Amino acid sequence: MNIQLSPRLKVIADCVIGAKSMADIGTDHGYLPVTLVAGNQVSTAIAVDVNKMPLEKTKKIISTHGLEKSIETRLGSGLSVLEPGEVEVIVIAGMGGLLIRDCLKADSAVAQNTKKLILQPMNNQKILRRYLEENGYQITREELAQEDERIYEVMVVEPGEMVFTNPLEYDLGHHFMANKHPLLKALIDRKISLEEKIRENTRGKDTSFARQQFLASEAYIKKLNEVKKCL
Repeated sequence: MNIQLSPRLKVIADCVIGAKSMADIGTDHGYLPVTLVAGNQVSTAIAVDVNKMPLEKTKKIISTHGLEKSIETRLGSGLSVLEPGEVEVIVIAGMGGLLIRDCLKADSAVAQNTKKLILQPMNNQKILRRYLEENGYQITREELAQEDERIYEVMVVEPGEMVFTNPLEYDLGHHFMANKHPLLKALIDRKISLEEKIRENTRGKDTSFARQQFLASEAYIKKLNEVKKCL
């Protein structure tokens, strides 16, 4: 079975390379750990999922590639099935930013005793970055991946300290802005598109919340357009 990683998973895999061991939280079909171990890019992996059915599919793929001795599967939620320092890299991808934050909070000893976390939140990136800033983490690298109209944000996180000096960095990422990532414009356009929907849904509404949301969306769209002009 030849596994073709999606652009999103290829970016995540590239961020893992160099580690001896990794855990993939919410592994689904196990494509990421199987590809990394089969390609000799990591020596061992742990594939974790909260649901039994995806994990059974992962086991079959592992068996097909003859990797039973190198990849272990574990059924459980978040980081709860790992011991502190058990692996060098933990990947938490394809989940909401709030859920990723909650995983890190629930098993902070595991998260903070890992050399590297690779996080790919589907939403609420701002809240996740703020949590990392306030809880002893630093984002050392950020990457973007594009699949059709969707832009995925990937964060490489290590223990340490960081301070965001520009409020927009919580939304757009310090590294994306500082390095003018080639997909940054597409990311901004995507965020503007989502914010425009909020603006239109609150336009002309009488409630105080709706008026505040409309004005906030107007201001946010203006700021994003200003950043885009500088690219």
